[in-house]
Amino acid sequence: MGLVVELPDALAVKLAANGNADAFMALVRRYRAPLIGYIHGKTRVRDEAEDIAQEVFCRAWEHLPGLRDPAAFAGWLFRIAGNVVISGSRRPRLAPLGAEPVTAADHEPAMDSSAAVHAAVGDLPEHQRVVVSLRHFSGMPTDQIARVLGVPPGTVRSRLSRAYGQLRHQLSNRVEA
Repeated sequence: MGLVVELPDALAVKLAANGNADAFMALVRRYRAPLIGYIHGKTRVRDEAEDIAQEVFCRAWEHLPGLRDPAAFAGWLFRIAGNVVISGSRRPRLAPLGAEPVTAADHEPAMDSSAAVHAAVGDLPEHQRVVVSLRHFSGMPTDQIARVLGVPPGTVRSRLSRAYGQLRHQLSNRVEA
C-alpha cells in the first residue's frame, strides 16, 4: 500500500477506476484537506465541510470509471464538491430542540487570534474566501488553485491580494475595538 501513495494522480486514478481501493484511498489522503478547505470556503461551516467532503469522495468513487481524462482528477473532484454545495442536497444541521441560538457576539470576548482570523476569512466574499481557504488552510499552491477553480493563476493571485487587504483592514479594526 505504501507504494500506491507515491503514484501520480493519473496512475492512481486509473487503478482506482478499475476497483483498486488502495489507490483511491491514496487520492483521498492527498485531496482530503484541500477539499475540506474548498468546501469550508463555500459553506463557512467546518463540520458540514467534512460531511460534504465524505459525500464528494463517495460520489467520486462511484463515478470514477466514467472520468475520461485521469489527469483532470483534481478539477473534476472539486467540481463535484461545488455541485454538491450548490445543489443543496445536504440538509442543514439543526440545533437541538430547546437550544439557544449561538451568535458571533457570544464568542467575541473569548476570541483568540486564530479564531479572529477564521472569523475574518468567513466575512470575505465567497470567491476570496475560497482562495484563502485553499491557500492557507489547505496549503494548496497558487497554480493548483487555478487549475481547480478553472481560472488563470493571475486571477488567483489577484483574489488573494484583495482578500489580504480586506483581512488586514478587518483584523486591525478588531484589534482596535
